[in-house]
Amino acid sequence: MRGSQIFVASTLYGALTLSAAIDAGQFGPAQGVRRILVVCTNTEIPEVTTPLHAMRGFEALRPRFDLVVSWNDVIFPYHPSLWDPRVEDVAMWRELLGVRWQLLQAPMELVVESIQVKPALSFCKIFRNAQITVYADGLMTYGPTRNALPRDVYTRIRRTLYLDLIPGLRPLLLSEYGIPGEPVDPGAVQRVFGEFGQACGRVLAGLIPAGFPAGRSGSAMLLGQYLSSIGLLTEEEEEQLHLRMFEAAVNLGFTSVVFKPHPSAPQSFSDSLVLRAGELDVRIVVLDTPLLAEAVFGYLRPSVVIGCFSTALFTARAVYGIPAAAVGTREVLRKMRPYPNSNRVPVTICEVALPDLEGSGFAATDLLSDPQWVQRELAEYIAAVGYCMQPERNPHLRERAVAYVARVLPQLEVRPVLGMHFKPDLLYKLSLPGAPSEAEWQAMEGEKGRKGKKSGPKVKPSQETLTVDSFLEHLEADETDAARRIGEAILKDRKPMDVLIGMARIHVMEDDYEQAKRMLSLAAMSGDDRAMTWIKIAEVASLIGREGKSLRVFAAQEALRINPESAAAARLVTARGARKAAKAMAPG
Repeated sequence: MRGSQIFVASTLYGALTLSAAIDAGQFGPAQGVRRILVVCTNTEIPEVTTPLHAMRGFEALRPRFDLVVSWNDVIFPYHPSLWDPRVEDVAMWRELLGVRWQLLQAPMELVVESIQVKPALSFCKIFRNAQITVYADGLMTYGPTRNALPRDVYTRIRRTLYLDLIPGLRPLLLSEYGIPGEPVDPGAVQRVFGEFGQACGRVLAGLIPAGFPAGRSGSAMLLGQYLSSIGLLTEEEEEQLHLRMFEAAVNLGFTSVVFKPHPSAPQSFSDSLVLRAGELDVRIVVLDTPLLAEAVFGYLRPSVVIGCFSTALFTARAVYGIPAAAVGTREVLRKMRPYPNSNRVPVTICEVALPDLEGSGFAATDLLSDPQWVQRELAEYIAAVGYCMQPERNPHLRERAVAYVARVLPQLEVRPVLGMHFKPDLLYKLSLPGAPSEAEWQAMEGEKGRKGKKSGPKVKPSQETLTVDSFLEHLEADETDAARRIGEAILKDRKPMDVLIGMARIHVMEDDYEQAKRMLSLAAMSGDDRAMTWIKIAEVASLIGREGKSLRVFAAQEALRINPESAAAARLVTARGARKAAKAMAPG
């Protein structure tokens, strides 16, 4: 027997990627191996989200796995992104899952996504002897690793599997550890996506009216991403972005449009498009059923796919041969905060590589069809941006970053978007070409002070970035000292919710319950309207025990008020449920 393979997936797109790799033989022959697909629903409120194995088209993927299980059910009522086994319970979990899932005693392979965070790190902890394959299915693969990994994790990773959406461009993900990237076989990808599309055909036939234009001379498809939920745009800006996509499609001559909204986006996004379509006498179909955009690509074969920076834009092009175009990438890039935001690389790729329908449109050169441009320009551009995002963890990219920045400095006036990446303060901080001298830096800071802005340091800034993302990265990596240092610095000027809750966790670890309660009380005063935020407050309060009871009950009741269906919140209201929460979340 060759052993067991545990595949962990949170999206149907990820399951498609795994299925293609299995079909291509990239996990070896099926004989003598037991394959388990573990489904994780990581959305803010899992109870109201359709899990991937219940979505249309999954039935085409199911035969590749001996067992399909829900991780949410296994650890219920805890959330996959929050729960982690205590060190003393790891052996028990390994034994329990081994029996439940009938794992073979031979060597084991663990296949996970988003290796930097839970639940992937939780699986790595439980199956501590397993070899690890990391698979990545989107544009973030091409960006740097977001968090530092524990040594006992990265030393077990043997490869990064990824969809080759941009031939010639290699992922930066995990490159700092010398882990090789391995593209999933394109032929297998084509076949699996084709099977998936056929499985969704009957459903789509009921959603898309008979006679709706299909094929190259037919319709345009618009992709929504719900960027306001991650703070990149306001809801008003995102609604306008969708209208701009629609106007761009109409300007191309289309009189039939399909809109695929994000499942969690407000209904108003769709309503405004329907209203505008009526004004222009354009046929529009809104597909708000839980379906992948890729299913529509295969069924309808739209003439063009339009979005902002969705991975589906590149899937349309690479897998289905459908032209893709972007709208609004430059505005999103301008608003990107903090600099290491993991969306920076996807937005950058779309901005530079896809036609801008509000600019030169499809009249521009098709850059992605030129292998030399991909290797000499795009790859070096992304390497430079990736280095600037995570310089401490990617010294191997510095030489390429220096060369690229030096080469493009004369182009700053004609390519203003470069200035959004390579700003004077960043060049100065990282000692890159074009950086202001010490005297110029001090003069710039002095000018800020005269204009009433907070004056910056008169010495070179610290390499440690004081952002919420960097705080959370250190916290997730169990680098408590660094997280506390960053958190304390941030809280001097502002009180971000994630930092308050994270600092409360740190104080609990140090048995400083008074400070933990203070942090949670500040968080509770925010009036946040997200159930998951209140659940996080309640779960940390449960670690304090009796002294945190009132805070725990209050936060759990707020979560229930926002989402009456939340089993996690209901559990945290009771004393018995709180004790379970405290035991599960207690630091190992």
